Amino acid sequence: MSVWVCAPRVRRTAFLALLALAFALRVFQLGAPALWWDESLSVYRATRDLGTVLANTILIQTIVTTDTVPQGYFLILHFLVRAFGTSEFALRFFSAAINVATIPLLYALARRWLNHTAAWLTALLATLSPFYVRYAQEARPYTLVLFWSVLALYALTRALAEFKIQGSQFTFHVSRFTFHVSRFTFHILIYLLAATAALYTHYYALFLLPVHALWILILAWRTPRRRWLCFLPALTLAAALFLVPQVLTSMAGNVGMGPVFVPLDVILRDLLNSFSVGVTLEWADAWWIDTVMLALFALGIALANSKSKIQDSRSPTFFEFRFSVLTYLFIPILGVFAFSFIRPLYQNSRYLIAISPAFYLGIAAGLDALARRRRALAAIALIVFAYGAILSLRNGYFDPRYGKEDHRAWAESLRERAQRDDALILDSPHTEELYRYYADDVVPFVTLPILRADRQPSPDADRAAVRALLQHHARVWYLAMHVPFDDPDARIEKYLNEESVLLDRAEFAGTSTALALSLYARALPLARATDIATPLDFPFAGHLRLRGFDAPIEAPAGARLVVRLYWMLDEPVGEDYAVSLRLVNDAETRIGQWDAIPLGNRSGSSTWLPQQIIVETREIALARTMLPGTYRWQVVPYHSATGNPLGEVVTLQQIQIIEAK
Repeated sequence: MSVWVCAPRVRRTAFLALLALAFALRVFQLGAPALWWDESLSVYRATRDLGTVLANTILIQTIVTTDTVPQGYFLILHFLVRAFGTSEFALRFFSAAINVATIPLLYALARRWLNHTAAWLTALLATLSPFYVRYAQEARPYTLVLFWSVLALYALTRALAEFKIQGSQFTFHVSRFTFHVSRFTFHILIYLLAATAALYTHYYALFLLPVHALWILILAWRTPRRRWLCFLPALTLAAALFLVPQVLTSMAGNVGMGPVFVPLDVILRDLLNSFSVGVTLEWADAWWIDTVMLALFALGIALANSKSKIQDSRSPTFFEFRFSVLTYLFIPILGVFAFSFIRPLYQNSRYLIAISPAFYLGIAAGLDALARRRRALAAIALIVFAYGAILSLRNGYFDPRYGKEDHRAWAESLRERAQRDDALILDSPHTEELYRYYADDVVPFVTLPILRADRQPSPDADRAAVRALLQHHARVWYLAMHVPFDDPDARIEKYLNEESVLLDRAEFAGTSTALALSLYARALPLARATDIATPLDFPFAGHLRLRGFDAPIEAPAGARLVVRLYWMLDEPVGEDYAVSLRLVNDAETRIGQWDAIPLGNRSGSSTWLPQQIIVETREIALARTMLPGTYRWQVVPYHSATGNPLGEVVTLQQIQIIEAK
């Protein structure tokens, strides 16, 4: 057994430094990525009234659905958002903090199962784990179920070790009262509470109960007065009976919409890669790191000191380390796989985050065993893990391919280009909370397709809804988030293409969901020469003419103004021109500039017919800080591909800016 020779103060300082590193890794850029779809469900759950949180329901259009995740995490988040708000950072901070709090528990568990050195190695692995960092930066329940499961395991370990110790107790002082509780009873209560809390945080914690039951059975069955301990997991299960109705309702409501069957070898490879290097390094790039980690785990199982037992130094009863780790790791995996023959369960490695400590304990044991024989090799192996962690963390922090969906980008685009009479169709209804979070105040919206309780499509009602929007709004935005079970055939987009004209389409970065924002109009906006408020006939290169404009001559600072430009082609052109609309002061300094392709990138000048007068409408938001005075509108078209102008800048007219109202 290796001996930790540093002074206690040095050990405490070093451990606090390790926790500080863990905290820094988890809060770095915590609020930088936009929320993704799953996190928006957390926002929905946490911001509803307490009764809705406890009911575990989500309202999608008019249909009440049961969430696939229980209410434990959302109950805590419900009170946190009341205190700290709903910013991305505030929503995710609890996940980061609870993951940091898990590291001392893993250290304590490894110290009981192994020794000081292995405990430090376990804490270091957990600190650097890109798998933990990834899910510590999500407003989802994964790090919380990890915390509860490790606490339950540690409490069970302590309870089993304390069982035969007589007179060992905790003393609590509350006001004038003193309570004495045996250490065994205290740890049993903690185990029951933590194991139950894990079940109320994530249903997959259920697969840990057979592990607990097996350990207790092997330890306690030979001693008759201990056999009652075998009922402990059953007590936890009984406490979770309230979850059964909502589990059944959730399963019934998601038939045909969940994961597909995943072979066992694929599950094992995915878990190995995720636990070793996180989810931002592919197997093809990280297989050699995964192999080293697997070898260390196998070494830890094979060479773990036979005296490394789950025991208290005062108790002769123990579990052998290798048996404990193997059952901790593989019983839940085999349970998920076996149940998948009835209904597929495996979706992603994050759902089995609660078993990851077994992997890190095995690696720590392997590093410890290797260090006893070849310290240099152990150092190299640890460097390999750190190298994989650095690569994965770099990808997670900085590589857009592994980032979350860029919902801020489409919201900013919509906010800049939306006009007063616009409306928006959101496809799919399940993403409504995302739209409300980022763009609820921009334009009114409806969610389509119309969902029914029997899950049958409503094509006639959907088409009627599209037609009604186009009838009441000259322009309709279409935000597609492509949740496959809502509109798998893209029926709403098809109706829009049939009933209206596509003006513009932009796609935005997405990993789990494809994002696209399109703009439709009832018809191409055309005008007659007699409709133009201020007629012109100014020719530019490229067969383009400015036929007139309509712009305000006075406005307060901070106002939102409408400017119309009228364009015409003398002959067809093969490119989409862009137009720069500017506001300058008397010194010709640009106070504002707004560049865009007239109408949009799908109805640009390359699609116009000669001699048609095209109406380009711009809504311009003036800054409230603009100084009162006289300014001038200017315009110049240019080649969108090169930026080269099609002629001289044209001054349209003056505008008088007055003080903001």
